[in-house]
Amino acid sequence: MTRKGIVLAGTVILDIVHMVDRWPEQESVSLVDRSEYGAGGPPHNAAAGLARLQAPFPVSLIGVVGNDSYGDIFCRQAEGYGLETSLIRRRPGAITSHTHVMTTTGTGRRTFFHQPGVNATLTAEELLPPHDDAKIFYLGSPGIARGLDESGAWRDILKAARARGYLTALELVPVDATAIARLAPPLLPHADIVVINDSEANAVTGMAVTHDGAWDWERASQACSRLLDMGVGDVAAIHHPAGAVARRKSGETACAAAVAVPPQEIVGTVGAGDAFFAGMLFGLHENWPLAQCLALGNAAAATSLHSATTSASIRPWAECLAYAQEKGLRPA
Repeated sequence: MTRKGIVLAGTVILDIVHMVDRWPEQESVSLVDRSEYGAGGPPHNAAAGLARLQAPFPVSLIGVVGNDSYGDIFCRQAEGYGLETSLIRRRPGAITSHTHVMTTTGTGRRTFFHQPGVNATLTAEELLPPHDDAKIFYLGSPGIARGLDESGAWRDILKAARARGYLTALELVPVDATAIARLAPPLLPHADIVVINDSEANAVTGMAVTHDGAWDWERASQACSRLLDMGVGDVAAIHHPAGAVARRKSGETACAAAVAVPPQEIVGTVGAGDAFFAGMLFGLHENWPLAQCLALGNAAAATSLHSATTSASIRPWAECLAYAQEKGLRPA
């Protein structure tokens, strides 16, 4: 039987994105230009990215929200992307996890204020994949679910997914580096696919992939090798605004410079990493070479910059690649 489809599980969140004129000093005022609600959290963002890319396979989402107005907004928006949400649980009396994302208009830089809500008490049983014929099970993200973080249950979920025949994919979030260094390494031997950013790579591997603030291609490649040595089963990839590097256990290696998005086209950068992961998952599901996976990841991330929310401006996959070709790539 040929397995087909991707199941994405973990910490789902409602993002409340505020576009502000500047980042203020304490006890001073910043003006909010506008605010937008967006279903978020790494699993949702990657799932919505796959839907926006028009993935030719089933995409379903597993998570828990509260039985509150934020939960209503989250489910309505996730369904609006065309996601299968029958596995989203509504917990009575709980607060839907939500994040106020303060995005500075002039720079696109973001600051996050997070209310853990229901994610603090998630259980492994609530995130287990179904017994079906989907190909990839994605899990995200250690560091923002206190109960799972303290119990080590992330590992149990990945092990159960592998036992049910899935390839497993792990995503992180940029929480405190000490927490990432503690939580991520024990999970790597249970993950077939790991896609992380430069700061997460530094925390997990102990290897800096930037030098004096600049992306270092060779160091990033070495860090991918280190992730494989630490137990990643198949693919390790690291992304950065300048580009991305990936390695396979088989020895296949690829590098790809980021798309040269004109600054005036950038509305917000929230969710760009999740969009990159969506592009990677699309290509890996379709058995593309790593170079093509990276190209789509970069292109999806580039089009995600055109909106303040995480996924609304991502284009169908062929249009993403056409946009990247039109704009060209940043200098390698």
